[in-house]
This record gives sequence, structure tokens and C-alpha cells, in this order.
Amino acid sequence: MNKPSFLKIFALCAFVVLLGVSCWATVESLHLLLPSWPVIFFWAITMVFFVVASIGTKLIVDSFNQHAFIDRRGARLIGGIVLLLAFWVCFSLPTNTHTFFYRAAIKDVLVQDLTNTRSQLEALLQGGTAEKIIKQEKEDFTNKINGLFSNFASEVNNPGNPGWADKAEKYIIEMDRALGTLNRLKLRSNTHAGRQELIAAMRKQVDEKLASHLKTVYDTRLASINKELNQNDIRNLIAEIQKVQEKMQQNPKRTDEPTEKTSIVLSQSYRIINNYSDVLLQEFEKSNPPQMKLTQEQKKYFSGISETERMRSVVDVWRDFFAGKYAGRGFVFWIMLGALIDIAGFIFFDIAFKKDEL
Repeated sequence: MNKPSFLKIFALCAFVVLLGVSCWATVESLHLLLPSWPVIFFWAITMVFFVVASIGTKLIVDSFNQHAFIDRRGARLIGGIVLLLAFWVCFSLPTNTHTFFYRAAIKDVLVQDLTNTRSQLEALLQGGTAEKIIKQEKEDFTNKINGLFSNFASEVNNPGNPGWADKAEKYIIEMDRALGTLNRLKLRSNTHAGRQELIAAMRKQVDEKLASHLKTVYDTRLASINKELNQNDIRNLIAEIQKVQEKMQQNPKRTDEPTEKTSIVLSQSYRIINNYSDVLLQEFEKSNPPQMKLTQEQKKYFSGISETERMRSVVDVWRDFFAGKYAGRGFVFWIMLGALIDIAGFIFFDIAFKKDEL
């Protein structure tokens, strides 16, 4: 008599311990998802759900017990399976896994998130992707005009037909189309010195037209694209990210990050980067599709909540796991650990409340 009694007492104590561990993990997960909700509420509902899931496993075990009289075995089996699916598979196991995985992976995710976000913000301070594209467009346009003028000068100096002839005029007409009408300066004398004087005068005129065109068309366009970027806000966000990075480097074992402030900084940064991506796509998607492919990938990464904030959601974490995002991060191990803790609890619950044999 004492041995079974002691076994049941031990099983009951073990069940309570495992219940506490499992419920703590579930409460942590729910609190990450809903930080404004009272923790006591999560504890109450989690403990009830774990006990109900335990009852479900006991109903399943009892339905197969051939050493005791069990009424309505089929109903108990179905009821137990339903309870187990609803309260364990759909609630306790996912949240427990989420908590274990979050605590194991959040620091790496945060470090990567801070690095990527800071890199993008620093690029915006340098003019961002728009400046690179427009700078290249300016260089291409300048090279085009310089090439046309070089051809014009070569024709003016052509030993076979020196002076401003039809071929030279052809290149001037092309520059007219690009820069606006150029004044046709007169060749004072069709000598080497006279031709060089004409070329220098036309070069000066073309340079002035070119500078005006670059400023009016390209610089104004860049200013219009970047007008929504508040440089002070970006600098402040970079400074805040740098502070967090320095704190984590100084104390790698710290567990207080990500704080609410860090989450807010990342969210604000994501919003700025995402909005800038929208502007880029609207401006360059047709004219520069290769570069915009990278921008689309960037927008996909920085749209919505931050990677760090996404880790707080049990739903998003599981969705990302099924999408293959966490390959190699040991997610399956944390599933197994969460499952083993709960299954051990269910076993001890069944032992503690096992129906005496006939």
C-alpha cells in the first residue's frame, strides 16, 4: 500500500513541477505576443489549459486500460484526442517551443537586424540608391555629350575637309536635342588657330549648357526623391542603434535586449527604409529594372514589423519555420524539448490519478 501511495505522491509532485515549467514557457510566449495584457491572466488560463490537456491524455490512456472497468471507452478516446489537439498541439506545444527558441535565437537575430538596419540608414545619409542611379545617369549623359563634342571637334579639324561642314553640324544637331539649341559660332579663319579658337568657344558653351542641364534635370530630380528623408531623424536612429550595439559588445551575456526602446527604434527605421523603397520603385522601376530588383528585395525585408519584433510573435515564428526560414537554427530541437516536458507531465498526471485496478 505504501509503495503505490508514495509513487502517486511523487508523480503528483513531478506533475506540478513540469506544469510550472510548461506554463512558464507558455506565459512567456503569450506575454511576448501581448505585452500589455496582465501576466496573471496568462498564468491562470495556461494552467487550466495544461490540466485540461493532461485530462485529455488520461482519457486516452484510460480508454485502453483493460484492467479496470471503463465506461464509454470510445467516447473517452475521441474526447481525449480532441482535448489533446485543442489544448496541447494547438496551444501549449507551439508557445513552449516559441519561448525556448526565442531565448536561444533572439540575440543573433537582433545583432543581424541592427547591423542590416544601420547599414541601410547610413546608405540613406549618403543619398541612398537614388543618388547612385542618378550619378550613373549623369555620368552616362556627360559621356554622351563629350563623345558628340569630340566627334564635332574631329570633324572641324578633319584634314580632308577642315572647318564646320555637314558632318560637324550633324553632331551639333544631336547636342541640340540633348541640351537645347546651341549658338552657331562663326569660324573666323579656316586655319589651325582659327579652328582651335572655334572649338574652345563651342566647348565653353557646351559645358555651360551641360552644367545647367545636369543641375536642372538630375540634381533637382534627386532632391525631389530625397525630400522626404529627414537627415536628423536618420542620424538619431543610427546613434540609438550604435548605443545598443556597443552595450551588447561590452556585455555579450546581457539578456535585457531587445528592450521596448530598441524595438521602437527598429520599427521607425524600417518605416523610413520601406517608404524610401516605395519612392525608388515608383521612380526607377521602368528605367532601371536590375537595380530595382534589389530594391524590391530590400522592401520585402523591411516591410512590416522588424525581424526582431517578428520573433516576439508565436504565430509569425511558426509561420517562418514552415517557410524554411530557420533552417540550421535548431528549431526542431526546441520542439522536441517542449514536447518532452509536456509529455512527461502528462505521464506523471496519469500515474498520479490512475484508476485503481479491479
